[in-house]
Amino acid sequence: MLPDITKKTEDKIRKTIEEKGLIGPNQHIVIGLSGGPDSVCLFNALKNMADRLQLTIHPVHVNHKFRPGAAERDQKYVEELCERSGLTCHSFVVDCNELAAQTGMTSEEAGRKARYDAFYEVAEEVRRNDPSVSREDIKIAVAQNANDQAETVLFRLLRGTGVDGLAGIAYEREERGYKVIRPILDLYRDEIEDYCEHNELHPVIDHTNEESVYARNKIRNELIPYLEKEHNTNLKESMVRLARIAAADKEYLWQQTEETYRQLACEGSGVVSMDREALAKLHPAIRHRVMLKAFAAIGLDSDVSEERIKAADHNIEKKQGPKTVQFPKGYVLEVAKGKVMMKKA
Repeated sequence: MLPDITKKTEDKIRKTIEEKGLIGPNQHIVIGLSGGPDSVCLFNALKNMADRLQLTIHPVHVNHKFRPGAAERDQKYVEELCERSGLTCHSFVVDCNELAAQTGMTSEEAGRKARYDAFYEVAEEVRRNDPSVSREDIKIAVAQNANDQAETVLFRLLRGTGVDGLAGIAYEREERGYKVIRPILDLYRDEIEDYCEHNELHPVIDHTNEESVYARNKIRNELIPYLEKEHNTNLKESMVRLARIAAADKEYLWQQTEETYRQLACEGSGVVSMDREALAKLHPAIRHRVMLKAFAAIGLDSDVSEERIKAADHNIEKKQGPKTVQFPKGYVLEVAKGKVMMKKA
């Protein structure tokens, strides 16, 4: 008989998996296992569910070499945890500071690249070893939780964002052709810590998370505690609720966008064109997303500012032309002869 705290936590994870359709039977789960409480909780829960769901688990650990000594301790802990569980740990050692210097990335971006390179490599290895396994049979599981969701929404709110940004972290998304899932996104950090303690998992602790150096750490360690003390004791729950509401709105708006795009867009070689009047008649919430989808279709899927969208709106709504709006990375939106064309200049 499972202890109550274990059963309660794993039931909550299972509910998220079932409601969001994150994992099906006979799938391969490539799991990011840092050794911290979040990933260890996820690892242990999925391991306990593996027989019932007929899952094959592939733990992946990346030593980023950010914290000499501590990083090696984390790697040793993870490898021993996997060995005790009868699983092979796929360990990668990447000097992410050097990678950042070589590529011009921030150290955080380099760390993320190293992790997803490792996940992709293991997923591809699974397929090479068993050609009957398709991409759809493999899921990459990462361990963001409800606290991370609250911090993300607050972080984006402070920087300025729209509905899509307020939706926060998605339960599922695609990366390099594989589905990335977050099965413990409904768990709060105290639930995770209680689960780890109750199961005597003894995860490693990254003490840099307690240092208010980065903006995210300041939000976690300073801003949220202040707001909870002075304004709303349920702040994290409020942020998670906001994300859930915004995610539903985002999903509906993008469904409408997809339908509208199919009706209006004419895709050519590196060009998407539409009828100007039809585009002008759309509600701005849909029109803006249609433009974003068009640019994404030809290679511009980020760094599109509200300023550029507003400039495009101005030209689309006026009949006189031709007019051109410059977008990042050499892309343009051109209005001419009753058409709106998005292309590379």
